[in-house]
Amino acid sequence: MSDKERIKDQFGQAAPNYVASPTHATGADLARLVELVAPSASGRLLDVATGGGHVALALAPHTEATVVCDLTLAMLVEARRFITERGFPRVEYCVADAEHLPFAEAGFSAVTCRIAFHHVPNVEGAVGEVHRVLAPGGCFGFVDSMVPDDPHLADFLNHVERLRDPTHVRSCTRSEWGSLLEAAGFGLEATEVFKTTHDFAAWAARIPHLDAAGRRALERTFLDAPPRVAEYFRFELEEGRLVSYTDDKLLLLGRKD
Repeated sequence: MSDKERIKDQFGQAAPNYVASPTHATGADLARLVELVAPSASGRLLDVATGGGHVALALAPHTEATVVCDLTLAMLVEARRFITERGFPRVEYCVADAEHLPFAEAGFSAVTCRIAFHHVPNVEGAVGEVHRVLAPGGCFGFVDSMVPDDPHLADFLNHVERLRDPTHVRSCTRSEWGSLLEAAGFGLEATEVFKTTHDFAAWAARIPHLDAAGRRALERTFLDAPPRVAEYFRFELEEGRLVSYTDDKLLLLGRKD
């Protein structure tokens, strides 16, 4: 099975979980993303790798037209149900690979992508595609998981993400994410970091392919981590079990000249 087929299989099964996920449905990073992008989204907005559709739903009132795309058809079906039930029936939906967006150049006044590009094998290509479909002066509102500069801490977070979810490619540091946008031609106007606390049981259960044995092995990896890892990621334990951990989400606002 190819990487893309694995993504479609996994997220097709998990689609309702992502619509319901508090991490994706709420959060200070989501509210701030909407605040920053809304002034530029008055024309035509594209939400890439929409997942449950939370960004598109939050920005739809600010746009003339909203287009959402995702690699996984089943995810788009769930997003459409979620968005339509909340009063936005005219949003457009498109199955699309973030690395090869099927849209004309300069067709959108704003593009967003939240908590998705760590799954993209060719993330440089995906950022380049965002730049291509944006009109001059348009903005790219980006949020994704951020690892610390310390390579041992970064390796731990990427390792547990892959243990949980084999479609995870790589979360980057603040400078790496920023450099990706700048290399594609974006000028950075905002760089903000948000702490996100994950309930371990809900986080692990969101991936349908992770069975009980896999969840136990994943938890053991956390419990066996060095003290400085536990301190940095703010492990919360109760009676020897992992209750939660905390990581960083990075928000970037890029502007196309």
